[in-house]
Amino acid sequence: MVGKFSDDRMMSGSRIPTLYLWGYKDGHPWSTPNDELRKSIAAKHGEPPEVRDLGDPALIGNWIEDAIVRNAAEELGLPTPLLSPPVIDRSDLFYQCSLDGLTTVPHSTTVFASDLVEIDGGDASIELSGPIPIEAKSTSDYRRGDVPLYRGPVQLQLQMHSVNAEYGILATWHAQKERHIKIYRRDPEMQTILLELCKDFADRVASETFYTPVNIDDCTKSYEGGDTEIRELHSLADDVERLVRLRQDAKELGVQIDALQTKIMQEMQDSEVAVAGERTVKWPTRHYKAQPEKVTPAKEARTIRLKTLQIQ
Repeated sequence: MVGKFSDDRMMSGSRIPTLYLWGYKDGHPWSTPNDELRKSIAAKHGEPPEVRDLGDPALIGNWIEDAIVRNAAEELGLPTPLLSPPVIDRSDLFYQCSLDGLTTVPHSTTVFASDLVEIDGGDASIELSGPIPIEAKSTSDYRRGDVPLYRGPVQLQLQMHSVNAEYGILATWHAQKERHIKIYRRDPEMQTILLELCKDFADRVASETFYTPVNIDDCTKSYEGGDTEIRELHSLADDVERLVRLRQDAKELGVQIDALQTKIMQEMQDSEVAVAGERTVKWPTRHYKAQPEKVTPAKEARTIRLKTLQIQ
C-alpha cells in the first residue's frame, strides 16, 4: 500500500521486508533495519513522521491501487474484494498490517496459470478458498524474471498471517503497460522468521538498541564520531591493505572506462544509437523543462560523518 496507516511505532507488512532481507538475504535496496528502527523510536517519542516525495510511480500506484485490486479479483474469478479494510492489529505478536484488498472465497475455486497469472512454484492450477489478501504494486520497472522479494512477496506473507490465510495475491502494474498477477501459498517457515523479527524489533524500540550497521550510509548515521583517541585495528590490517589496492584498481579502471567512452562518443557524434558487433550502443539525450529560479533556504549548522575512509 502506498501511504500506509499502521502505527509507526510497530513493525508492519510494508516494513518487514527490510528486516528479513538484511537478515536472511542480500539486503534491501532502499532501507536498513536501523532506518526502520529510527522511524519507530521517533514515533514513540511523538515526533512527526518524515514527509517523503513518493515519486511518480508511487503516486500513480496510489491513484490506481483500488483498480489493480478489483481487476485482479475479476481476472481470477474471485468475489469482489473489500478495499483498504481497517488496519489489522496483531499487537499480541508485535505487528500491524494494512491491506490493499481482502477477498473471501466461500467455496473452493480453481484458478489456472496463464500469461497474466503466475502461480508460485510454477503450478498449472491452484484451488483457492477462505480469506485472501490482495497486495497492489505499481512500478516503473518492466516485468522480468522472479518478483523481487522487496516488492511484495515478503510483505504478503505477513499479511496472510494476519488474516490466517492460506493464499495471497500480488497484483503488479509494470511500466504503466503490463499487468502481472502472482498467487502465493502460506510459507510457515518464513512466517515464523517474520514473527521473530517483529518481536526483536519491538524489544529494540523499547530499549532503543540499534542493529549492527549494514552499509556505509548506515555506519555514518549510527556512529557520529568525535572520539579522537586512536583505536587499534591490527586485526584488520589485511583488509585495510586490500581496500587500498582495490581503490587504486578502481581508479585505473575508471581512467580506462573514460577513455573508451570518449573514443566511442567521438565516432558516434550526433547519433544516439549505434551498432558494434552484436552490441547496440545508445547515447541518449535528456530534456529538462525550464524552471523558475529557486532561493535555497537557510540551513542550521550540523556535523555529519563522512562516507569515505582516509588511509595514509
